[in-house]
Amino acid sequence: DMNAALTGKQVSSGFAVSDDRFLVQGSTRPKDFATQMQLLAAYLTDAGWRPTGWERMRSLAASIQNQLASTPGGVFNRDVGALIRGGDSRWGTPNLAQMTGSSVGDARAAVSKPLANDPIEVIIVGDISVEEAIRQTAATFGALPQRTAARASVPPLTFPSGSKEVVTLRHRGREDQGIGFIAWGTQGFHTDPATARTLNLLGAVYQLRLNDRFREKEGVTYSPQAGHSASEVFDRFGYLYGRIEAPPADLPGFFTAAQQIADDLKTNPVTADELVRARRPLLEQIERVRAGNEWWLGELGDIADDPRVLRALETQVSDLQAITPAALQAAAQRFLRPDAAYRLVVVPEKAGAR
Repeated sequence: DMNAALTGKQVSSGFAVSDDRFLVQGSTRPKDFATQMQLLAAYLTDAGWRPTGWERMRSLAASIQNQLASTPGGVFNRDVGALIRGGDSRWGTPNLAQMTGSSVGDARAAVSKPLANDPIEVIIVGDISVEEAIRQTAATFGALPQRTAARASVPPLTFPSGSKEVVTLRHRGREDQGIGFIAWGTQGFHTDPATARTLNLLGAVYQLRLNDRFREKEGVTYSPQAGHSASEVFDRFGYLYGRIEAPPADLPGFFTAAQQIADDLKTNPVTADELVRARRPLLEQIERVRAGNEWWLGELGDIADDPRVLRALETQVSDLQAITPAALQAAAQRFLRPDAAYRLVVVPEKAGAR
């Protein structure tokens, strides 16, 4: 019936869960905008909750779990989200028992009350006039009964304390494959956006140095990764990290080199050339993503209620352009301490204890 009703229309719908909200979202073309808004409002207020899709995923639970366990990347992606948040299972992948024991009714129970009662924020970006956006919002979400529930508070979240011990995970794949991961806790984005952007640039420098050490000089791995992630929800949660995929025998050397790179960034300012090579791609990326709707859709949340959102958008480029080698060195000295490092490896089950 839905397919028949929407024949000839370019509309879509999706549901997602972020750190502090549920998202109902879709994309369309200007002439179908009214239908798109009607569709999203219908999903919000009168979802069918049919079990077919849920049961299909439940039937695939064993295959999904086996696939995740068969590679170091699968195990890493399965577990690291919860581990770097102090074991908080909300960021973990459900295990086999949780997947097979769940039902679409569990999902409905978890989200129905917030969807029915909590405040709604409507974000529209693209080729739509302000007047049309207001008109269609008034006819759909604006026509819903008044919502009285206050926005729920979010409990604090912090990065794990550093430890000399290395967290070890096991995969069931090839014996010559492993992952090494090192991270240092920082802070949330809105605690200090300028500092967060300094750390973003420091993460880009760290990426250059991992490339130089492990790809160019040693040939240990083709694609080392590094960067900085700062939460826009949790003021105390952020981390700067480095990661490589390499044979298990090379992982102890990775941790030694990773801390050596961190120590050098604390001791010596980066060179002018290195600063340019790290900063230019970030500025180019900002220019590129700002030309598209998806980036704006993700960045405008809370703009009506939180003045920090607009300030952060206005200062994004200028903050990045103003960062100096001295600022990067100060950030490294503050956050990249050996005693604050969190270390994790993913090694084969057959490799024995490490």
